[in-house]
Amino acid sequence: MLKKIHYSWFICAGCTLLFFCTGGLGMTGFSAYFPFMTTFNELKQTQISVLIFIRSLFGVFGMLFVNAFLRKFEIRRVVTAAMLVSALSFLTYGFTGNFAGYCAAAALAGIAYGFGSMIPVSILISRWFNEHQGLAIGICMAATGVSAFVASPIITWMVESISLRMSFIIEAVFVAAMAVVVWTLLRSMPSCLDLEPLGAEEGGKATKYAARTASKGLYMAMVIGFLILGAAANNLHSNLSVLYQSVGFDSSRISGVISMFGISLAIGKCACGQLSDKIGVFKACMILFVMSVAGCGMFCLARNGSMTMATIAVLLVGAGMSVASVATSTYAVDIATEEDYPGVVSKFQTMQTVGGLAFAILPGVLADMTGDYILAYEIMFAFVLISAIVIQGAYRKIRKEQSAEAAA
Repeated sequence: MLKKIHYSWFICAGCTLLFFCTGGLGMTGFSAYFPFMTTFNELKQTQISVLIFIRSLFGVFGMLFVNAFLRKFEIRRVVTAAMLVSALSFLTYGFTGNFAGYCAAAALAGIAYGFGSMIPVSILISRWFNEHQGLAIGICMAATGVSAFVASPIITWMVESISLRMSFIIEAVFVAAMAVVVWTLLRSMPSCLDLEPLGAEEGGKATKYAARTASKGLYMAMVIGFLILGAAANNLHSNLSVLYQSVGFDSSRISGVISMFGISLAIGKCACGQLSDKIGVFKACMILFVMSVAGCGMFCLARNGSMTMATIAVLLVGAGMSVASVATSTYAVDIATEEDYPGVVSKFQTMQTVGGLAFAILPGVLADMTGDYILAYEIMFAFVLISAIVIQGAYRKIRKEQSAEAAA
C-alpha cells in the first residue's frame, strides 16, 4: 500500500506538521493562552497587543531573511531549526512567567514563524507537486486551523488542571519531538530520493506560471492590498479570545469559539486550494472574501452575547481567511514567472505580516480605552473590505492584460 503513495504526500505531511507547530501552536492556537495570561499574570490588554506586535515584528525579520538562508542552506535544515526555535519560545514562556520574558518568547515565536511557514512550504510544494498543488498547499495551511481546534480545549484543560507554566513546557517538548519527525520526513528536492514530482511520471503538466511577471503598477497594488489584508488577518484570530472575554464570555465558551474557528480555518484552507484548481483563483477568492466580510461584521456585534452569532462569525471568517494564506501562492502563480515566484510569494506574505505588525498594538490600546474590542474589530472589518476590492481588482486587470497578450 505504501509503495503506491507518492513520496510527495509525505512531504505534504511534513510541511503540515511544520505549520501546525510554527504557524499553529505558536501563532493561531496561541490565542487560547491570552485570557489566562491576563488573569494569572495580570497583563493588561495593551501588553497582550505588545506581545502580538513583537511576534509579528520578528516574523517580518524572518521572512526578510529566509530566502537568503534558503539559498545558502538546505531547506530541510532551515525549517527544522525554525521548529527548534519554536520549542525554545515555549520554554521561555514557561520558565519566565513575566512580561519581559514573554516579550523574548514572542520574539522567538516570530522568528520561528518567519523561517518556518508560508515561504519555505510554498517552495517545497512547488518542487514536489506538478499535480494537486492547490490541494497540497491547502492541507499544509490547514494545520494552523487544526491547531486552534485541537489545542484550544487541551490548553484550557492543562492550564486549569495543572498550571500555565507546565502547559508551556509540555508544548515545548511536543514541538521539539515534532521537529525530529519533520527532519525525518522532509527532503529538499525530489532528486534527493531519485524521484520526479507528483504527476511527472504520468505525464502531468508542471505548474503553469505566468509568461511574465505582472506590470509594476498592478503588482504593487496587490502588494498594498495584502498589506491592508494583513492588518486584519493577522489580528482577527490573535484577539478572538480576548474579544469574547471582554464582552463577558466564560472560558468554556471562549474555548468553544476558538475551536470552531480552528476547524473552519482548516476546512477553508483545503477548500481554497481545491476551489482555485476547479473554478479559478478570482472566483474562489471572491467567495472567501464575501465570507470574511460577513463574518467580520458579525464580530462587531459581539456585545449581544449570542453564542450562536459568535459561532456563525468564526465559521465564516475561519473559512474565508484562507484567502490570506493559501491564496498568496495561487495568486503568485498567475502573476509571476517561475523564476520570480519565490520572491512574489515572499513579498505577499511579508507585506501581510507587516500589515499585522502595524496594527498589532492598537486592538489592546483601544480595548483599554473603550472597555472591549468592538472598535478594533470594526476597523478590521473595514480593512478586509478594502483589501478585497484592491486585490481582486488588480488581479482581474492583470488577467485581462495576460489574455490580451495571449490573443495577440
